[in-house]
This record gives sequence, structure tokens and C-alpha cells, in this order.
Amino acid sequence: MRDEPEGNSIMQKSKLRLYAPVTPNKTSLSSHSMAAARKSKRHKLTADDINLDHMDDKFLMKKAKKVDISQTCTFNSLNFTTSTTVGQSDTLISQSNVSNAGGSRAKKIDMSWENAVETARGQPDGAERSFHETKLSRVDEDDDEGSIGAAKSVENDDEEEELPAAEEKKKKSIKTQIKTAARRLKSFRVKGGKSGGAEPGTPGKRKIVNPALTDDTCNPESPKKKLKFEEMTRKERKKMRRLMKNNSELIKSSKNVWEELRRHDLAEERRIELCDVLYKHVKGKVKEMVFAHDTARVIQCLIQFGDPDQRQMVFEEMKDQMVPMAKSKYAKFVVRKVLKYGTRPQKNFVFKAFHGNVRKLIRHKEAAEVVEYAYNEYANASQRLALLEEFYGPSFILFKTFETKCLDDIMLSQPDKKDMILSNMKEALLPLVDKSILMHSLVHRVFFEFFHYANSKMKTDMIEVLREGLVSMLHTRDGARVAMQCVWHGTTKDRKIIIKSLKSHVVKVCQEEYGHMLLLALFDVVDDTRILQKIIIDEMLKSVEQVATDQYGRKVLIYLLSPRDPLHFHPDIVRILQEGDKNTTSKKDMSTRHKELLEAVSEPLLQYVIDHTKDLVLNNASLLFLLSILTHAQGDPTQAMEAVAKIAAEPFTAGSLDNFHIVEHPAGHLTLKRLILNDKDRLQQGNTVLFSQVLMNTLPSGRLKSWAACNRGCFILLGLLELENPKVTAEVQKQLAGVKKSLKKMTFKGSHILLQKLGDTD
Repeated sequence: MRDEPEGNSIMQKSKLRLYAPVTPNKTSLSSHSMAAARKSKRHKLTADDINLDHMDDKFLMKKAKKVDISQTCTFNSLNFTTSTTVGQSDTLISQSNVSNAGGSRAKKIDMSWENAVETARGQPDGAERSFHETKLSRVDEDDDEGSIGAAKSVENDDEEEELPAAEEKKKKSIKTQIKTAARRLKSFRVKGGKSGGAEPGTPGKRKIVNPALTDDTCNPESPKKKLKFEEMTRKERKKMRRLMKNNSELIKSSKNVWEELRRHDLAEERRIELCDVLYKHVKGKVKEMVFAHDTARVIQCLIQFGDPDQRQMVFEEMKDQMVPMAKSKYAKFVVRKVLKYGTRPQKNFVFKAFHGNVRKLIRHKEAAEVVEYAYNEYANASQRLALLEEFYGPSFILFKTFETKCLDDIMLSQPDKKDMILSNMKEALLPLVDKSILMHSLVHRVFFEFFHYANSKMKTDMIEVLREGLVSMLHTRDGARVAMQCVWHGTTKDRKIIIKSLKSHVVKVCQEEYGHMLLLALFDVVDDTRILQKIIIDEMLKSVEQVATDQYGRKVLIYLLSPRDPLHFHPDIVRILQEGDKNTTSKKDMSTRHKELLEAVSEPLLQYVIDHTKDLVLNNASLLFLLSILTHAQGDPTQAMEAVAKIAAEPFTAGSLDNFHIVEHPAGHLTLKRLILNDKDRLQQGNTVLFSQVLMNTLPSGRLKSWAACNRGCFILLGLLELENPKVTAEVQKQLAGVKKSLKKMTFKGSHILLQKLGDTD
């Protein structure tokens, strides 16, 4: 053959594609090879995948599974697809060895290009190609010749008359296979509903299942294969995972012992016996068991209930893993058990293991809890310093000194290292400004020491980073002090951001033992009282009942009414608050700020007294709060005083348990006494509204006689007489004139004192 014409470069780029040969001689192929050829799909086969010089029929039949349809040339009843050049195809396929049914070698077939062209019956150029241009028809086996029928190719227009019957038969065969596959898929989805998380009998996830593993009809003699992991039910998968673990039997037996050992009502003898059994199970395998969620509980139980020897043996096995265990989600609880139930040497070993790793551990989500627990609950002064020293610098880690017990001692003994320590602390603290890390008291302590010794520039830089996360630090003493330092030394912008960060947390902050101090500091130094009223006070007054019933919330409200009053606040608290008076940011006078805040809370608090009078007058804890409201609130307190007087005006019978009157109530009578005594101060201040006057106007005529029938009532009447208010004194003496004889018969002390005050000495 001549070479291809010049310029025919498109043909050179295509790869050679072959179809599986179907020989005209029925004796040339084995029955096994033809069966495989009929069943297999046609895939791509390139010239790189086969040996073009020597190719036997078995090899071609294997490669027939990779042959695809693109361009078809039929020669010698062989489907051959090619796009190679004519010049390269002289020796494309020289010979093919074919094995017969008996396994002997058959004669070679001439597969040269010339013979192929001579015998090929291809379609003319431009003929329409379709999916059905090549058909294989099954040929019955010929038992006389000992060979099988070959598939016939239907390609030309001359054979179109024979096509419909074979095509219809082929279509029916395809439809049957599709219906069979659909039924099988439906049965798999219904039976396998559990594996998809659905209930049995409901459609589950579609599975890709190998029919050879599930269809016994394919090969009845083959043994049943194991199910794939995704084909199992949820319960089966869980069981399989358990069995795949190392020491699965040991884990199972240990958990069975643990189930009984952890019971609180277990007898002591039985507990000792189970601890011995459990120790034999876990001995030598503690390191493997502490990191799993189930076996970690077993080790915890053994540490809690085991004897000292067992604890020591378990500790010896895992002591080298203390730092990785602290970082583990489950093993961290084993470390906590060691700190709680271990001996002093074991606890000391845990602290030594943490030494040098504190800065890394405190930033770890799981390990930070263990370090915090150890620092707060079990560390002594030297161990606490050892945990904190890593923030002071590397030299304090390497060269440990046992003489110093706090940073103050270090600063006194080594004052030249102050700048170095502060710079190291700043570098170590900046990465810790995270909400999850700022919750730990160890971090609060480091921040507090930094602010105590840092200069103004360092404080300003740290406040700028820390101001939005202060709400996470208010539950500890050191954290609250740090927040107060940020308020005192921060700029106006810093204070505004701090106030905004408290939004939606005000009520909770009011109820914090140390956190409420931050609000007191804000009331002292913030000039912008409008933003305080809008964010802090308004939110607090919306839940005023919740705040007023809490011991720390009442202090916040009282501070707004009477700031730094020694009657309500300890001198130490006042001294701490006075540290912020020297700040350079505040410009407004302190009295002006408190007056503006008092105007904002006076009316709501007076209304609160009117709405909750009985709860206030009968509660000893709220006595001073009520007194402070009626004394210092701006506005007319007459309605609030009348609400208290109406309760006192209720009918009173001495010694009655059904009607426990305010006069005889342990807290109520003190409330009346303090309100009456408070009128002296109100008179001195020039106030015209007096509680005693309101009380006398509200009480029915002659009601004071019933009060004289009890000891506490006599002391209340004595207070009215000692008020030195002419109107009140005259009214009391007038009503008590007829009870002098009865008072003489009384045996309690108040009656005798009242008689003396009335002027009857007989």
C-alpha cells in the first residue's frame, strides 16, 4: 500500500482501536472465550495496551472488555476500529494464535492490512452511524464439530432484512435485565433500610452491592461471602468496631467489673474484691486504656476506689504521659482523679510534669481545665508560683529559686529584672486574649500582676487588646480588679467599648461577688452618664426585682443612692474604689456624676417600693435597701411611706400566729424602728416629709394601744416618743393615756421603759 497523502495529519493523532475478533471458523475459539466475549462490555483498547506483532485469540478476548465503538471496519467477520495511518499499518496485526476446545494450537489467521481491506465490508463514507450499527447475534453450539457458534456482525444495508427479529429479541433481553435489576435494587433498599438510619421497611440509602457477593444464583456452589462494612446494620457495625479494637475481650471484661464497682451502694468487701479483679485486668495496659472514652472511666474508678498500692502501680504506668493525658478529651479526667485521690508525692509529680509546659497547656482547650483545677484546688504557694513563673521569662523556668513565693518577692530581691519580666509577661499575655482562655483564674492572676507593676504605656497597650473580653474575667477577684484597672486607666473610647461589652450581661454582673465592683468603678469615673443610663442602668431597672433580691445586686443599687456610705460599704471596698480617683481621663466632678445617676434611678426605685412593699418590710436583708431608697431617692417619697404605713395599720392581735403583724415580725418591727429613727436625720436636713407623721396620719385612732400589748410594739412606741416631734409626741401620749394601768401589769422590759417615758414613775 502507498503511504498516506501529504497533509493528512488528523489521522496521525488518533489512537488505534480494536474490537474483539469473531473468527469465521467456529472451531477456532473455545466456548469459554466466546461466552466472555458475548457478556463483556466494549471498552477502549489502544495500541499501547497490546502487542501488535504477536497476539493470540485469548489475549484479544481479554482486551475485548476494553474496546469502544468509534469507527468500524469489518474484515473476515472481525470488527476492527482504527485511525492509524496507512503507512504504519502494514504489519499492524500479523498473526493471531487461537486455542481450540481441546486446548491445542489452531492454524494462524492472516491479519494483515491487505487481507483486511480485501475482505472488509464497510459502510460508504458519510453513512449514518448509530448505536445499532454493530450487532452480535448468538450462534448455537455445534456439538458435532466440538466448537461454539460465533457472533455474526450486522453492518450493511444488504442485511437490514435480517435485523428486526434479532433486534427485537435483543430489546426484550435488555428490558428483562432492567426489570430484574430494578426488582433487586428495590429489595436491597427495603431490606437495608437500617443501614441508612431509617426504620426497617422504609427506603434507605442506595448501596453499591457486588452481585457476586449477594446473588447465590450466579454460582450456587460458591460459599456465601461476608457482608461489606457499609452493608451492615448500625448495631452490626458497632459490634464490628468493638471487635477490631486491640484487647477487645479485655476491655469488655473490665467494663463489666466497672459497671458494678462504680455503684455507691456497694458493700466494702465486695468493692475491695472487684478492685483486685479490675487491677489484674488493666495491669500493664494502663497507657493504652486512659485515652479511650470508655476505658478511661475504668481507670478513674480504680484510682478512686483502689487501695494505695493499686493507685501507685497504676500511677507508675502512666506518669510519663501526664502532659499528653492533660490534652486528651478523656484522659484529662484521669489526671484530675490523681490530683484528687493521689498521695502528696503523686500530686507533686503532676505539678513537676506541668513545669515548662504551662504556656502551651493554658492555650489548649482540654488541658487548660486541668491546669486551672490544679492551680485552684491543690497547689500550694510555691507550686502556684512555679505555674506562674513561665510567664515571667525563660530564666525563671531554668533557674528555680525556692525562697521567693510571689512576684512581689522577686521584684524586691531582683529589681533590675522588672523591665525584662514585664516585657516577657506582655509577650506571653497577648496570645491569651481569647474568651475561652480568659475564663481561667491563673490567667487573671498574671494579668493582675502585670497591671500592678506596668507603666502607663504598657497598660494602655494591654487595655486596647483586652477591653472587649473583660466580661469573661469578672467572676474572680483578680479578674474584677483587672477590669477596674482597665476602666481607671483607659481612654474615653476604651470605657465606651467596655460598657458596650457588658450589654445583655448587666444583671449577671450585678449578681457576681467580685464582678459588681466593676459597675461601682464605672459609676465613679465615667463622665458620659447618658451611655451609663442607656446600657447599664436601664437594663438593670428592667430586672430590678431580680437585682434587688440579690445581696450583691442590692449593693449596686445602694451605691447609686448613697455612694461609699460607711453604713453600707466596708472601708476596704471604699479604699479600693478610691484608687480610681486619681485617673487622668475623668474631667467631670464626682458629685455631679452621682447626682445625674441618682436622678435616673430615683423614680423607678420608689415605684418598686410601692409595688413590693410587703416583701421589703418583712425581709431583714432588704431593710437597709428600703431605708436608703426612702432617705436618698429624689422626689416625693410620700406614696412609698404610705404603702409601708398601710401595712402597719392592719389590725393587730398580740401573739397571733395567723396574722403575723409587722409590729411583731422579727424583720418588720426593725423596719419601723429604723424608719422612725431616720426621721431625726430628715429633720436636720430640712425634709418636710417624715415617715412618723405619715404613719400617724394613716393609723386608725386608738390603734397604738394594741401595739403596747407586746414588747416589740412598746419599743416602736418608744421611738415615736423619742423623736422629739411635738405633733407626733402629743398624739402618741394622747392615745396611750388609757393603757398605763395595763402597762404596769406587763412583765416584759419594753412596758417598763415605755411607762417611764410616759411620765408615770409609780
